[in-house]
Amino acid sequence: LPNRLRNLTSLEDLWMATVDSACTAEELGHLTQLRILEVSLRSDKEGRWDERVCKALVASLGKLHRIQYLSVRIEGGVAADLEGSVESMSNLSFLFIFNTKSLPTWISPASLVLLSCLEIEVVQVRREDIQVLGKLQALRYLNVYVCGDIQLERFMVSPDAFPCVIKCTFTNFTTVPSMFPPGAMPRLKNFTFYIYLEDFSGGEFTADDLALGHLPSLQSVHVILYDEWNVSEEVVRGNVSEEVVRKVKEKLRHETDVHPNHPKLSIRYY
Repeated sequence: LPNRLRNLTSLEDLWMATVDSACTAEELGHLTQLRILEVSLRSDKEGRWDERVCKALVASLGKLHRIQYLSVRIEGGVAADLEGSVESMSNLSFLFIFNTKSLPTWISPASLVLLSCLEIEVVQVRREDIQVLGKLQALRYLNVYVCGDIQLERFMVSPDAFPCVIKCTFTNFTTVPSMFPPGAMPRLKNFTFYIYLEDFSGGEFTADDLALGHLPSLQSVHVILYDEWNVSEEVVRGNVSEEVVRKVKEKLRHETDVHPNHPKLSIRYY
C-alpha cells in the first residue's frame, strides 16, 4: 500500500491489500468512507508476528462505521490474534476471517446487528463461541472451520439459536443435529457437518444424535466422516469398526427418508 494512505478519504472499496506494518494498519482507520475492505496480514520471513500490526488493525476496524464487507486473511502459516475492542460495526453484512487463533470477542450480537454471512477459520473453537454465533439475529450463512487440534467438548445451543440461518457448515470438529434442539435453526435448508467416527465408537455419541426431524426446513444434508486411519468404504482400520460406520450411515439414510422434506443426503470420507 502507498504511503499517506490516510489521504484517500473518499475511498469506498479496497481489495487485496497487504498489511505488513502497524503504520499501514493504523492508516486504514482514517478511510472512514470504506464500504468494502479486503486485507491480508503478513508475518516476517521467520514466520513471527508483530502484535502491534494486529492491534492497530483491530483499532482501525472500530472506526470504519460504514463498512459492509470485511475480509481478513492471515498469511504465513501462523495464526494471528485479532482480539481487541471494536466499536459497533452496525452496517457490516459480510465477514470473512481466515487463520485466527480464536473467535474475536468483538464478533457479538450487540455490535454486528446486520451480519448475514460469516465464514471464519480458527485454530480453536469453544462451546461459548457457538453460543455467541447462535445469537446473531440476522445471520443466514455460517461456515466455521477449525484448523487446529480438536478440543471442543459437546455443546447444546438454546432453542432460539440461529433463527435465520439457511446454510450452515461446521468443519473439522464433531457436530451432530442433537446439539440443536427443537426451535433452533428453524429455517436451515443446507446443513454440512463433520463426524469423528471414534466419537461414536467410544460412546460419546450414539445414532440417536443424528435425528433430523426437528429441523423442519432441511433440503440437503452433507456429512463428512473422519477417522485418523483414513477410513473409506472399502477399508476400516484403527479404533472404528465396520459396525459403527454401518450404523451411522444407516441412521442418516433413515432420517432423510422419514423427514417430511426428504432432504438430499451426501456422505463422504476424509
